[in-house]
Amino acid sequence: MARLKFLNLKLTFHTSYNTHPVVIKYKDSAVKEINLHIDQIDQKEKITFEGFSPDDPKQKVSYTIEYNNKEVDVQSIASFQMYNNQFVTNEVIKNYKDIYFNGRLDLTFSKHWSKHSILSGANLDDNFVNWDQITFANEEVFCVGDSFTFGHGVARDETWPSLLHSRACNFSSKGLSHDGCVKNVKYILENSNYVKQIICLLPGATRKLFEFEFLGCKGSIPVSYNSKYTLPEEFLPEINNIKNLIMQGNIKDDWIKACTDIINLCNEHNVECWLSTWDSDLHLHIPNKYRLPVFPELATFKERASDGSHPHRKHYELFVKNIKPFVDKRQS
Repeated sequence: MARLKFLNLKLTFHTSYNTHPVVIKYKDSAVKEINLHIDQIDQKEKITFEGFSPDDPKQKVSYTIEYNNKEVDVQSIASFQMYNNQFVTNEVIKNYKDIYFNGRLDLTFSKHWSKHSILSGANLDDNFVNWDQITFANEEVFCVGDSFTFGHGVARDETWPSLLHSRACNFSSKGLSHDGCVKNVKYILENSNYVKQIICLLPGATRKLFEFEFLGCKGSIPVSYNSKYTLPEEFLPEINNIKNLIMQGNIKDDWIKACTDIINLCNEHNVECWLSTWDSDLHLHIPNKYRLPVFPELATFKERASDGSHPHRKHYELFVKNIKPFVDKRQS
């Protein structure tokens, strides 16, 4: 598993003044730039600013943070405590980028910042995989899958889980991989008190979950052969291995194993399990006892979702019509 134990960031200050210079201090030393070593989530760094005067209207300090020579967001993690300023109220200012006052800049390198500034939105310390915001509703029926289950581009009441069962929990996310489905099924089984049936519409064998460690946290992100995430360089060898596995057509066995893993997990928890896929070539690799009809081909209807490429409500209605005789036999 790829591991990243620390981040080396470059914090650079840009100052201007007319008659009164500004002094920037980090750990009691005057600085113009700082090399920050971040080795834990929520690490805090404090920088002080002295010398601001109401007599010099040109005084200003702005700052940037770079990771691997690329500028990343800093404003969202910044908080500024004003002090020793004349003629103004000394207060705390959130999301402070351009500094005009004496005080202390606090930077907190949060999990949210790490996810979106360094890891392209990857999951961190979640025991399930989500690209979209998933709401866990403790229902008897859970539906798992990628954008074809999430219902990208259609109304929430037009997705196949909604059409199938009004109270089914749609526990899906765009871009989910087959092994991401396994992880989400495991989360459901370990956290639901009421689940009786899991229905999984598996994606094709075009993505695989990249799992890693980052500053002591466990992370994951689905990777396809053409993924263009901006991720730490330390992760690139394993990501390239995944891309090669997909491009060389050697991922089918991994996909079949995901089916077996989901079935075994459900059987261990005495939960009914049904599987399908939108990939007709892989459909027959699902064991017959757990296999639902394949998802309708896109060409079945000319209509598409609002994005112009995903399935239309008609596709979901037909899928529900085809699978309903199977899933209606669910446990009582």
